[in-house]
Amino acid sequence: MRVLRAATAFFSASASKGFSSGLRVRGTPPALFVSGNNYLAPFHSRSSQPSIPTNTQLHQHVKVNNPEDAFHVFDEMLQMRRLPSVVRFNQILTQVAKFKHHSAVISLNNLMDVSGIRPDVYTLNIVINCFCRLNQMGFCLSVFGKFFKFGFEPDVTTFSTLINGFFLHSREADAVGILNKMLESNCKPDIVTFGVLVKGMCKKGNNTGAIQLLKKMEEAGCKPNIVVYNTIIDSLCKDTLVVDALKLFSKLVSEGISPDVLTYNTLIHGVCKLGERQEAERLFNDLMGRIQDAHNLFPQMQACGQLPNVHIYNTLMDGLCKNHELPMALKLFQEMVDNKLDPTMVSYNILIEGLFIGGKVEYARDIFSGLSSKGLLPNVRTYNIMISGFCSSGLTSEAEMLLQEMKEKGCSPDGCTYNTIIRGFFNNNETSKAMGLIQQMVEMSFSADASTAKLIIDLLAKDEVDPALLPLIGKKL
Repeated sequence: MRVLRAATAFFSASASKGFSSGLRVRGTPPALFVSGNNYLAPFHSRSSQPSIPTNTQLHQHVKVNNPEDAFHVFDEMLQMRRLPSVVRFNQILTQVAKFKHHSAVISLNNLMDVSGIRPDVYTLNIVINCFCRLNQMGFCLSVFGKFFKFGFEPDVTTFSTLINGFFLHSREADAVGILNKMLESNCKPDIVTFGVLVKGMCKKGNNTGAIQLLKKMEEAGCKPNIVVYNTIIDSLCKDTLVVDALKLFSKLVSEGISPDVLTYNTLIHGVCKLGERQEAERLFNDLMGRIQDAHNLFPQMQACGQLPNVHIYNTLMDGLCKNHELPMALKLFQEMVDNKLDPTMVSYNILIEGLFIGGKVEYARDIFSGLSSKGLLPNVRTYNIMISGFCSSGLTSEAEMLLQEMKEKGCSPDGCTYNTIIRGFFNNNETSKAMGLIQQMVEMSFSADASTAKLIIDLLAKDEVDPALLPLIGKKL
């Protein structure tokens, strides 16, 4: 279709090059009308006459399934003797924006402008959002100025969109400035506005500012919802401030807000993650206490009607296995199966790794061998776990056979695979095999990681390996 080809070509060029500095918010951007009216021509040059919808037909909500539908409907609307209301055009702009064709929305809005279609608040909000997505914040403010030109009052969506746009492009001070303008106006922030601010603060790592916003919300009579709490809890957990996250969890429960699956998943992951960090020892007395805190969340979760999903079980099992609590991990795995949740490849990878950590090599081998009967295919992570487990147990011959098996089954080894088995050969005094694999690794464009490089350097210092290996790991030294 000529319309789609012409529009797509223009939109692709706009996305890659951006709008020129001469683009005006009102009027037609210079890139739009090339050689007179060439861009508009396809909108009015079809081989067959389309059936033009009537205003009555357009009265219902316009729904399109792809950008081509949107351009087609937009074209037909422009050809009508009596143009539809701006509401119908807004529907098209909204649909195109949902397809993430933000440059296209700007262009269509300019066509509306030159066709004499007066925008409303909703139109301007759509355009501001698209300019935000295109990192054209200067144009956003120009469109913001049009509110006053047309005698419109910016609404909460206008301010929230601008705040979000500035945060998207790491302009926190400008976002706060927009909030201050909002507070000075008759438009008060709502839960969406505060949600955008909290998300922006957390993205910048400003947990203190996000928590302060909670207090401002309460002072403004805007009660935080679970989305706001989840955002802050997630940020705290990512910064290993799990104690603060748990305090916030208690606060939201005391305020009658029901935690959801995301809340529990974030907390469980955060508590388990502490077991991998020595500096987290000050937060809990011992490892079992941390793991028990995570496990104790399950009854609360079920009491709130939130059944743990596979991802949550996997997170907790991973924490248990890495902290040598294999019996509890196995019990949790069985509980997941009893709850009619199908373990994923990730679940089995965690379990196999836990069995190797616990010295249960035969059990790990049995589970690996039975994966195909469960309809699961081992991935590179699975093979890496098995190879690492065999090497740690001194079973380098089995690791070597597994390396060959994964190649035969079309699962390409990665850098981790080669580094793991190379270290295994070196540690098992099979230097010649290790050197052969190093050559393979280099040919595959992989390089020695820090652990392998250190091991080779130590062996070079003892004069136990060929100095010719040195150039192969030079990039990692």
